[in-house]
Amino acid sequence: MARPNEAAALHAWCLKRLEEESPGARRDPMSAGVRSLAVALSDRLERGDIDVAALDALVKRISDAALRGRAMRLGEMSPAGDWRSAIEAALAPLKGASLEQVATALEPGRFGIVFTGHPTFSLPRTMRDALGALASGEAVDLAHLDHLPDAHITLADEHADVSAAIARAQEGLRALTTAVFDWLEQHFPDAPWWRLTPAPLRLSTWVGYDLDGRTDISWAQTISLRLQEKARQLEWYARALADAGVDDLHAHLSAAAAEALAQSSLFAAAGDDAAAIVTAANRLTAPAPERISTLAPEIAKLAELIAAECDGARRKALCVLRTEMAAFGLGVADVQLRVNAAQVRSAVQTDLGLSDQSEFFDRRAMTAAAERAAQVSAHKLNFATLFQERRTARRQLMLAAEVLRHIDADRPIRFLIAEIESPATIMSAIYLARLYGVAEHIDVSPLFETPEVLERGGRFMERLLDEPEYLAYVRQRGRLCVQYGFSDSGRFMGQLAAEMAIERLHVLLSRALAARGVRDVDVVIFDTHGESMGRGGYPGSMQERLDHLMTPWVRARLTHDGLRAVPESSFQGGDGFLHFQTQKLADNTLRAILAWALKPAAKVKDIFYDDINFSWDIYRGVKAWQEALFADKHYQAVLGSFGPNLLPSTGSRKTRRQSGASKDDIARSLRAIPHNAILQQLAAPANVSAGLGHVAAREPDRFAAHVAASPRLAQLVRMASAARALTSLSTLRTYAQILSPGFWTIRAARDGDDQNAETALRIAARLAQRGLDVDIDRLANALSSDRRRFDAVSRAFSPGPIGDQGFEHDLYVLHAVRMVLMMRGFALAARTPQFSPRHDISREDLIDQALELRFAEVADALGEIFPVVDEPPAAFRALHEPGEPAPQAGYPEITREIIAPLRAIDASIKRVTIGISHFYGAFG
Repeated sequence: MARPNEAAALHAWCLKRLEEESPGARRDPMSAGVRSLAVALSDRLERGDIDVAALDALVKRISDAALRGRAMRLGEMSPAGDWRSAIEAALAPLKGASLEQVATALEPGRFGIVFTGHPTFSLPRTMRDALGALASGEAVDLAHLDHLPDAHITLADEHADVSAAIARAQEGLRALTTAVFDWLEQHFPDAPWWRLTPAPLRLSTWVGYDLDGRTDISWAQTISLRLQEKARQLEWYARALADAGVDDLHAHLSAAAAEALAQSSLFAAAGDDAAAIVTAANRLTAPAPERISTLAPEIAKLAELIAAECDGARRKALCVLRTEMAAFGLGVADVQLRVNAAQVRSAVQTDLGLSDQSEFFDRRAMTAAAERAAQVSAHKLNFATLFQERRTARRQLMLAAEVLRHIDADRPIRFLIAEIESPATIMSAIYLARLYGVAEHIDVSPLFETPEVLERGGRFMERLLDEPEYLAYVRQRGRLCVQYGFSDSGRFMGQLAAEMAIERLHVLLSRALAARGVRDVDVVIFDTHGESMGRGGYPGSMQERLDHLMTPWVRARLTHDGLRAVPESSFQGGDGFLHFQTQKLADNTLRAILAWALKPAAKVKDIFYDDINFSWDIYRGVKAWQEALFADKHYQAVLGSFGPNLLPSTGSRKTRRQSGASKDDIARSLRAIPHNAILQQLAAPANVSAGLGHVAAREPDRFAAHVAASPRLAQLVRMASAARALTSLSTLRTYAQILSPGFWTIRAARDGDDQNAETALRIAARLAQRGLDVDIDRLANALSSDRRRFDAVSRAFSPGPIGDQGFEHDLYVLHAVRMVLMMRGFALAARTPQFSPRHDISREDLIDQALELRFAEVADALGEIFPVVDEPPAAFRALHEPGEPAPQAGYPEITREIIAPLRAIDASIKRVTIGISHFYGAFG
């Protein structure tokens, strides 16, 4: 293990080398500082001046510093404060209002925080704790902490993480509610302020409930997780009641918590065993005092106690508890079940009399679904029905029915449908909800995320709103729910075009509702962004981020149309949960969200909306450029070659979609997060910044003038500029060079060692059959052309430096180290001695795997081909025949010289990946 002072010296040497190469790189278009540094480091490694451990220590040093920078930015997103001041500022517009008006403003919920479980758990828990502590202003020693993700992340791990984040969010909401009651007591001393249940911020989760694109979560596991959450919340209520001296309710809810935990254990152990399911189901459904499914009696009892209470502090404590019971019911957060549209279509196709799923796009499908929804009678079901059902959409709604009946009847359940394509799919889901008797408690929500549905989403909602049966359902629920996806849309059509399309859908929805006189329902708009810019995470403060997701223009339009909008925002996985990693961060995040949510909508004057033709040209231009990029064969090849193997496993969900894309359509088969992560790791976050240069260059003066005059366009350009600053096409081209057969052929010609030369030629021969260097170069050329135009236009409105100056030297060093590790790994695989064909793999196959950075797989294969034989069993000591002890049998030198180094290289490359992600502030 290299010592810290050696890592510091090597770090200084790398930075000096980059400085020395910088003038040459400016003069010679084929020169690159990162390439020269990589070659120099490789030479030192070959000479034995440094080893892989030294490079690993260098990566650790840079990654620690980058983590500290990331923590500082996280801490600055939501500035510190206190709840009293925050509430005073947020409720200032309500001064002078009546108590009834205040209740209307605060009780129904003004903003939803949704904890989603996408695979962004790139940091181990220890490092996430360290990052949270640093962002909270604490001193942390990072010396002994590894940046690699925890191994084998499971759904249970993710559920534990989301539970911790929700617990801190709940604690923050208690402080918020307490401060609101203090404000109410101050401003309404003579009115019954204690009757209110103010809960302006609400929590939801889909961790454990998201089945879109995955089949590894059983319904029994979901029931078990939901019961865990019920037990945890009941335990909290019981403690709070004990503190308040309400002993009878404390005992009752303590017993209910213990019962829910026991029920959870039975379902967790049941699996697919029918007898075990029966035992668990009977325990859940049998009537008993400790088996509760509603808190209505307890809330009513608290209301009586509050009205009779004379002690002010105790009254407020009971008010806070009653508010929490009303807001959360028998769970830690509202549940959002998620399926995809194909699962809904397959579940109802026969019922609707459709011979093929393509008929869902026909108007007759909508009519058939509406008629079935109007006429259907609720079916009686039990856990046997649920156990036997194999169609996911039906099973999820059956599960919802059992949850509402036996676990928590108080809180609604969201039913999200991803990859939505037809209004008939939404109406079909409503039909199923009525079939299983849950329509009064289920909010069916379409998710708009593909370019096609984003383009026609306005007409989609108009068709739904023109269906009387859909309007009847919405009015019964008292809310209309929609969801907009920033992740998939951002990779298909570019993040900027996606955001403009989503904003347009916000406005079209408002217009459609107003045109039909629908003003008596809440409009819940869930924007599922992430922390990465590639998923819609704005690189600014929390207030700026929320303004980016739902713009001031949209908020003003919704207010103008007389609609009560309830925005929701997702906090995705390990990156998103960091906003709630400590109690201080959770409180600061909640205060920032509250300030935004309660800020009155004001009329916006912006040329971006006045000159709609020019804005529309920007949208169409970026979208067309990005769609051409997405379809480009070179882009596909770069994404699908070694890129996925740069990424460690960062969650329980698979990196690739299990179906729906051809072998040649790699970019479509990859999910959005790994897609974005690969672009980050190649120093080319193209789906955020690319395309805008070509658009801006059409009318550069007009574009610059609009940026100067339009807050909205300036906001979009700032996001593109932030991605541009983290782009280095010289780094991308250097990856092409080390994957070029010419690079290795020249190395062979210049190497005086015959064995090394032969190794290099083997690598060159395999690379010559791949052509990946050409693909990377062609991609870099396309991006370079657009970047040059963007840089040229940016000089008219950007006060900072233009070009690669924002790409930090430490990022170059990390890339150079990775390139050295790649080259060493290639060489180790190519140095493998010939072996017999009986292993069903050749040396050439191993080199090919190495060229895709599958170093761990190569090491595994070599371990089988060249095993190290253990000591003979002790029984052989009883042999009478004399003999001398044999040297270690097998191939210990292969293990020592090739297999172990390959494993070390694989781990070190993954550490580089996490180090690079710190500079982007998120994984993927």
